[in-house]
Amino acid sequence: MPPTVTKSKLTALELVYPPISNQEAVWLQRDPEVEAELRASDFYMIAGRQEVKFGEIIANEETHLVTFTVSQGDSIIDHVQIQPNELPAFREKNTESYWMEAGPKMVRFWDGPIGDSSSNVLDWFTTEKLLWERSRGKPGITGLDKFRELTTYDLLYVGIAKKGDSFDRLFAKGHKARTDILANEQQRFPGARVTDEIYLFLYHIDPLVIRTFDFDHEFTDEDLSGEIDRKPIVVDAEKAFVSLLKPDYNVVRFNNYPRSEDGLYDSGYARYVYAIAENIEFNTAHGRFRGGWDVHKQFVSNEADAIFIEGDTVKLLISGVDFPTD
Repeated sequence: MPPTVTKSKLTALELVYPPISNQEAVWLQRDPEVEAELRASDFYMIAGRQEVKFGEIIANEETHLVTFTVSQGDSIIDHVQIQPNELPAFREKNTESYWMEAGPKMVRFWDGPIGDSSSNVLDWFTTEKLLWERSRGKPGITGLDKFRELTTYDLLYVGIAKKGDSFDRLFAKGHKARTDILANEQQRFPGARVTDEIYLFLYHIDPLVIRTFDFDHEFTDEDLSGEIDRKPIVVDAEKAFVSLLKPDYNVVRFNNYPRSEDGLYDSGYARYVYAIAENIEFNTAHGRFRGGWDVHKQFVSNEADAIFIEGDTVKLLISGVDFPTD
């Protein structure tokens, strides 16, 4: 008899933490609060891009408006304004006074004298955190309308944690691909350090499963539970991205995808889709993959490209070409 249930799935990859450079990762991995956030991920990417820096930082004491430029290489790409009193952290604590420190890679706001044992950081922005939060419409940040230009990276590696999480794979234990990338990648800008031009992206896999039932279907507890085994989805997602985009440092390319013993091929899904729920873009020698995030709907947007699987068919669907962006 034909099945009385049809399952389809959309899996959105959403960052658990802003992108971090390899150098920043060395510092942040020692922070217990950051570690806890990173451990929510079991899917990750490593990518490269020219380093971005802040410049011409001006703080107006009367208007409390902080303005500065955002540059890449020798070129000023855009201008940004931060209104500290509009930032959620300031509003939550009803802060009236603050201290600011700023440099080419970091802007931080304190509730007391900078570095004092009684002072706390209210909010902070590395270059990548600023780009990410601007792309997600964080209150208090204006300008930087060209963030898409600065959130385009060269995809170098896609990986997962079959057991444990991404923190275990990338930080707690030695990671061969990460080491190979640092050893072999060329500078993207003269004088830059490779460790500042390599970025880590740690994602949470968020599957949306749609089930349709025939009128005569006899429902079971499994139909109504809503429970999903996420690890096979994570495993399958790695194979999907690697087989299509073929990042340089992925030795195994999963050429038989979608057929596999540990993915979703025999899991009963009629079709399934993968997309990145972030306003970032990855380039490879075998094509680009663009993500998209809808600030108003708080969900993956139609600007995101998609990997579509149905039976033995695998397609890379390009936003604006294979389906409308709006």
